[in-house]
Formats: sequence, structure tokens, C-alpha cells
Amino acid sequence: MTDVSADLIPTPSEEAFREEVLTFLRATLSAKGEEASGVVSFGGSGLSRSVAYQRQLADAGLAGITWPAEYGGRGLPGRYQRIYDREAKAFKIPPRSLEIGLGMCGPTLLVHASEEQKRAFIPALLRGDHVWCELFSEPGAGSDLSSVQTRARRDGDEFVLQGQKVWTSGARHSDYAACLVRTDPARPKREGITMLIVDMHVPGITVRPLRQITGESHFNEVFLDEVRVPLANVVGAIDDGWRVARTMLAFERQALGNMGGGGGGKGGFAALADEAKRRDLASRPVLRDHLLQLRIRQMVLRHLTAYLQVKAKGGDGAAASLLKLAMAQLVQESALVAVEAAGMHATAWTIDDPDAGRWSDQLLSSLSASIGGGTNQIVRNVIAERVLGLPRDEEGDLMPGDLDHAGRDPGDARARTAHATTPTGAGAARGH
Repeated sequence: MTDVSADLIPTPSEEAFREEVLTFLRATLSAKGEEASGVVSFGGSGLSRSVAYQRQLADAGLAGITWPAEYGGRGLPGRYQRIYDREAKAFKIPPRSLEIGLGMCGPTLLVHASEEQKRAFIPALLRGDHVWCELFSEPGAGSDLSSVQTRARRDGDEFVLQGQKVWTSGARHSDYAACLVRTDPARPKREGITMLIVDMHVPGITVRPLRQITGESHFNEVFLDEVRVPLANVVGAIDDGWRVARTMLAFERQALGNMGGGGGGKGGFAALADEAKRRDLASRPVLRDHLLQLRIRQMVLRHLTAYLQVKAKGGDGAAASLLKLAMAQLVQESALVAVEAAGMHATAWTIDDPDAGRWSDQLLSSLSASIGGGTNQIVRNVIAERVLGLPRDEEGDLMPGDLDHAGRDPGDARARTAHATTPTGAGAARGH
């Protein structure tokens, strides 16, 4: 059993770090109540504020707290990151517009990238100088990601890309992308895939926003027309990109799970309670019970997150799936309770009630929580096999999480032995 109780008794070094964090936060941000800071916002002032804050973190030595120092991080154990996370909850943190790079692409590069790639890309990523996205899903390859058809044709010391990606978050504002392509269509579909780092500013890339039910355009479709990528931008090995993709999917689920721990939606639990009071509904027994149940689930998820973060960053890839599933459920339950608290004002409001529309937006946007990072059904399959030990899916095509962070089959005895000596994620290098 993983022990997380050590966090409860801080060492002198941890106390000093806590004071350092508080000094920075007080000098940089304004305080808040329990307002959520986990709502992703791409573009406009949200992205600008995220980049500015990330650079302030870097200047203060607090960007990449657990990332290796040689790439711009602090090189501290994971409990120091948790100290920062706890203290930051009391402040108005800018939107998490850089989460794909910091929570998914960067950690994957730490596992699979060459030394040259790490030194070329990670320091700029940590400073917020470069925004990253994932070019994974395609019109015919969503849950079955191993069916990607975007082709990469070898031409000397370059690959030439042709194809289409879809549901790409933040593509319009990204500088680089982790792109999954098919380099050998003659091989079995999982064996002919390669991961590439693609410069989003090179000729041949067209990005088109996709309008969502909320009216926003968080997602995009990306067309790649004879896009040239240097061979030096291959992450891992040619035709071994599926292993790299598995790693990134595990980090993606972990990041999504972490983002749900603060309250399950816009404004957090306190905002929901305030809404009920403002509408004079807090005395209704049914609504009070729903709020109480939501608060309990939020607290359980917060403790589950602390526990599973240790397991996930220690090489247990299934832990990230548990976090992601719990987050998706909490976000959607929170949205339903929010609409219940707002009543008719959640679906119709006047211009003098600007906060009412937020709950309708939350309800609509919450639907994506059970899709992004792997559908809830797929994630449950991963949990069934990896956590509960149920029989594996014989076809296996719809299982984007049945390998560990380093892409090894957990049933392989050599993989289990390698866990003791081989970094299995950014957490291994960061001391988690």
C-alpha cells in the first residue's frame, strides 16, 4: 500500500518551501475564496494571463517543481508540488491554458525524448514560451486511436505528412504539437505508428475552429498537406510511436483527473452553495442533500487524488484512469446540482443577472468530461483489466491505457523488473 501520510508532517525544508511559495503567491496573485482555478481557457486574455503567470513561476524557480533541474525545473520530490498545489488553492490562479504542454506533452518528452530534444524543447515549454497541443484523434480514429491514417512519407532526412486531425484543443494558439502518424501502413496498425514533434507554424498546416454547443471553439480540426518534419523530431523510435502515445494518454488522464479535484466545475462548491443562498433555495431539504453529497464526493476525490498521484507517478498507469473517471463523474454531477440550484435562471436569464448563464454553460460543457482523454466506457475497461484483474479484451484495439507509462505490457516480468531501475514517467525523474 502506498503511504502518503508523510505529507502530514512537514520537514524544515518543506516548511521553508511553503513560505517561499506563499511569499510568491501573495506578491503575484490576489486571494480568493474557494473559486475554482481548474477551468481551461484557450486564447484571448486567458492564454495571455496563463503565459505571463508561467513566466513568473519560472523566474521564481517554481515552474516544473518536480522536473529535472537540467531542463529548467527544480528537481524536488512530488510532495513539494503538493505543497504548492495546496497553498495555491487560496489564490486566483490564471486559467490552465498550458496544461496540454505542462501536464501531457512535457512529461512524455521527459520519458521518451532524446537528450537533444529535451534540452531544445522542455526549458521553453516550462517558461511558457511555447504552447503545445496534441495531434492525435482523426475522423476515423477516436477511441480506436491505433487506427490513425495520417501518413508520414520518408523523404531524405525528413518526413512529409498528409492527413487530417480533429478535436485538437488549442491548436489555433499552439507553437508545437505531439503528432501521431502512420509511417508503415504495411505493418500491424500498432507497429507502424510514429510520434513526431511538429512545428505548427510551418507551411502546409491549416487549422479550422469547431463551434461547440456552448458557442465556444475550444476544439479544432487540423489539415496537414505535405508538411515537412525533420527526422530529428521523432520521439522515441520510428514505428514505435504507439508506446509513446500510451505514455501521453496516461499523463493526459492524470492531468484531467487533477483538474477535477478542486470542486468539479466552474466556481467550485462554494459558488454552488452561494448560488443556492442567493436564490433563497438553501433551506430546501432535497437541494441541501444534493449539495452535501456533492461536497462529500469532492472531498473524497481530493484525498483519492493525493493517493493515486503517488501510485500513478510511481509507474501505475491504471491510477490515472481512476482519477479521470472520478473527475468526469464529479464534473457532471456538479453541473446538474448547479442547474438545480439556479432553477429556471439556468436556462433563461436577463442581462442584469450575468452569473446565471454560467450554469447553463457548465451543464453543456460538462458533457465533454466523459469523452476527452478516453470515454468513460474505455476508461472502465482499463480499470477492469488493470485494477480488478478481469480478463483482457482479446481484440484490444479500444484499450488506450493497458500499458504502463513507459509503454510496457504490465504482464511482462521484464517490465515489472524494469520498474525498479527505469524512469516510468516524469514523476520518476522528479522523485515521486
